[in-house]
Amino acid sequence: MRNVNVYPINKIPELYFLGRDVSCAEKKSFRTLFWNGSGFEVHFKGRELWALIEGGFETLEPWLVVFLNGRINSRQMITKGKQWICLARGFDDSYETDIRVMKDSQPMADDPEHFIKIHKLALTKGGSFSKLPEHKMKIEFVGDSITTGEGLAGAVDDMAWIGCHMSFCKTYAYQTAEKLDADFRVVSQGGFGIVSAWNNNPYYVIPPEYENVCSIPKGKLYEKLGGYQKYDFSKWKSDFVIINLGTNDRGGFYFEPWTDPDTGKVYKMNLDENGKPCASDGAKITEGTKKFLYVVRKNNPAAKIIWATGMMYIPEVMGFIYEGISQFKNETGDKNVFTLEFDSMDCETNEEDKGSRQHPGPKTHRLAAEKLSMVIKSLYSTEKV
Repeated sequence: MRNVNVYPINKIPELYFLGRDVSCAEKKSFRTLFWNGSGFEVHFKGRELWALIEGGFETLEPWLVVFLNGRINSRQMITKGKQWICLARGFDDSYETDIRVMKDSQPMADDPEHFIKIHKLALTKGGSFSKLPEHKMKIEFVGDSITTGEGLAGAVDDMAWIGCHMSFCKTYAYQTAEKLDADFRVVSQGGFGIVSAWNNNPYYVIPPEYENVCSIPKGKLYEKLGGYQKYDFSKWKSDFVIINLGTNDRGGFYFEPWTDPDTGKVYKMNLDENGKPCASDGAKITEGTKKFLYVVRKNNPAAKIIWATGMMYIPEVMGFIYEGISQFKNETGDKNVFTLEFDSMDCETNEEDKGSRQHPGPKTHRLAAEKLSMVIKSLYSTEKV
């Protein structure tokens, strides 16, 4: 790395940060990439661009993806410690290049030492940064492993639960944002549900985490990074909030009970004598759905909310989710809450269509992005008329 000027990340006014961040983050000497889809974007003129990136983990390493002019150029594991990574080299410095660097893996609830920080950029001497054009709208995506992109970077038979098999940049969420030229934020965690995780753990759920910057990984590191801070929704006002939750709540009905190691209390989503979700546990999903909509609406008063389901078929719980949505709309009179059912991953008939770990593959995500972007376009154009 020669003949470059080095810029602290907070000294580049043209840099646009992607994703949730802590209050006054722009004054810090580094930026933390908390969520999948977090990162930065810049336009630059110059032959080379480098980034000083710091990574950390105990068992589950973070992954980073680099886009050059809208196309994926590289995807790599970030090792422990600080390292200069070359983002672009050998470019014609007479024209602008767009570069986007994103965290491609989710924050890890099971590894509180997992993180990525961006410290500095280095640009060829004589090079320059320029201001990015504004996006047409803002979309927040809230979900589980489907929104995380689990299975989109692995072979069909790969079954290991590891970061390299997760790829947010290939999801329906990222594709939708690209189709609509939308800025986006993400809150997603594989295995988490509305009221129950896939394994009946009632603490691995999204609603209690939603109002914080990023509090899913528990421990001193994320507390120090500011992940437990309340997120300031006023700084980035969503036009749309897309919720894709419920798949893991279904899983709890078919998985063994979960025992809280601290209290000894046993949790289980139960089936009745007919093999259907028992009414009391179904009512928990209904109530959880309704309560979460109240939280989302409070923090996004002007947004249109779309609750999407279907990429992984969940017939046992969809009725309970829809009932919760109906109750919320009846209680509030809110006319800006909608439902959408995606095509199921059953449409994947060829190997290249499928994802790993029995998760939706490229075809299912592509179809979902096409359907969702059409719905958003129709709602957005109606709003502007």
